[in-house]
Amino acid sequence: MTQKQAHLRYMKLFVPAMAMYVLSMLGISLAKKNASIPEPLLYGVALIPAVFVLVWIWGHMRYITELDEYLRGLQVRAIMFAMAAVMAFSTVWGMLEELADAPAMPIFFIVPGFYFTYGLAYVIVAKRAGVKGGYL
Repeated sequence: MTQKQAHLRYMKLFVPAMAMYVLSMLGISLAKKNASIPEPLLYGVALIPAVFVLVWIWGHMRYITELDEYLRGLQVRAIMFAMAAVMAFSTVWGMLEELADAPAMPIFFIVPGFYFTYGLAYVIVAKRAGVKGGYL
């Protein structure tokens, strides 16, 4: 499979997953605000958007395995950088929360923060390697 085909296949999964994530977040938020939902049901319903995030993560993992070794290596480098950055930030902020009474950071920001950092890292890694837009 070519990189272009792998990317197209990934986007066919990513776009609907993110659309359903956004719609489910909006729908559940509106329902919670405007209706009295029993707490046990709310716990179950709150997991619906998470399913779409898990689909996104799985799709990204599949995308990386479909690339050639060189592009896969660039992806892995960017992922390692993003993971280190998110772990460092989480550790520092956790210490600030625990020891200096900093405001609590919602944990659901970890995945978007990781993917934002990963995107920046991949741009840098690819540029250093002479790869434009992930294509050779």
